[in-house]
Amino acid sequence: MACSIDWAVDNTEGHVSIGTHSLYLRAAGPVRSAGTPVVVCIPGLGDSSVSWTAALRHISAFARVFVYDRTGLGNSELPSTFSSESKSHVNIAKELRLLVDTVGIKPPYLVVMHSMGGIPGREFLHLYPDDVAGMVFLDTVTEENYKTRPEGLPRIMRAVSEGVDMSFLWTEHKPAMTEEEWRDYLNSEGLGTAALAEETLERQRKATRFELDNLIPSSDVLAAKKQFDATVLGDRPVSVVKGDAVGEFRRSFERAIAAGKGTEEQRKLIRDYLATADETQLLLQFRQLRLSRNSRLVEARESWHNVQLYQPDLVAREVKWCLDEFEGLKGN
Repeated sequence: MACSIDWAVDNTEGHVSIGTHSLYLRAAGPVRSAGTPVVVCIPGLGDSSVSWTAALRHISAFARVFVYDRTGLGNSELPSTFSSESKSHVNIAKELRLLVDTVGIKPPYLVVMHSMGGIPGREFLHLYPDDVAGMVFLDTVTEENYKTRPEGLPRIMRAVSEGVDMSFLWTEHKPAMTEEEWRDYLNSEGLGTAALAEETLERQRKATRFELDNLIPSSDVLAAKKQFDATVLGDRPVSVVKGDAVGEFRRSFERAIAAGKGTEEQRKLIRDYLATADETQLLLQFRQLRLSRNSRLVEARESWHNVQLYQPDLVAREVKWCLDEFEGLKGN
């Protein structure tokens, strides 16, 4: 149990039992003042808290910030019984609330999400609307994403790029991490010098697969709530940070083609998608601004999809903007 850990102070990390299993949680930053939002970060599909280390370093300079590993990912456990249904994105949101309640992290929450984390993040907003002080979206997936691309596109791209070295992407946009942070990140991805145990890899693959299997059904569940039509956050701040997921996809495709990968049918399908993907992705990100009357969109021009890796300072800036805007609401 994590009861012996004081989660209110200092940089700390550890496992927290939520009954069925334990989740891994990290905290940093100053002790929060009464009524001040705490920052809660939700990683993307198959991702862990390690990719947020640099962002935590920047945010913790001015705010109390938490990031965790979802069930089965990073250092978090899988429960003894685990099914696809248990990883619906509504349940991911409920699991997050159970985690913060267990360690006594009280609202209000400024929720920061990356990629697929946008779906459970907005389900968290639906479930606990009065507890959310604002939201920061980092190149997030919306309920409309899967409808704007060919069926099976991620699977097709994985097949086309199999065996191709994509590390060149890290030189075109260099991650803004210390050497130690970068080494830890590579090791967590199974790309560094410290090999991951096969048991760990299988656990993470299983958890990622369940989340991915639930992405489309969970997108449809979220769509039915019509959050964009209701301006559900009112005047509470929303920052939408657009990375370059399409650019990363395009450069990866070009490298795969140069290596002679892909059938003509696969190449045509991907080229047709890329012809309009930039405009489509911008529109998807732009629609999230409708969640609040107080929102802004920022382009992360030095990032690929993982904005928290490449521009953690920009992530911190948008967190600070939201915190300042929320504080301003108190005086009105």
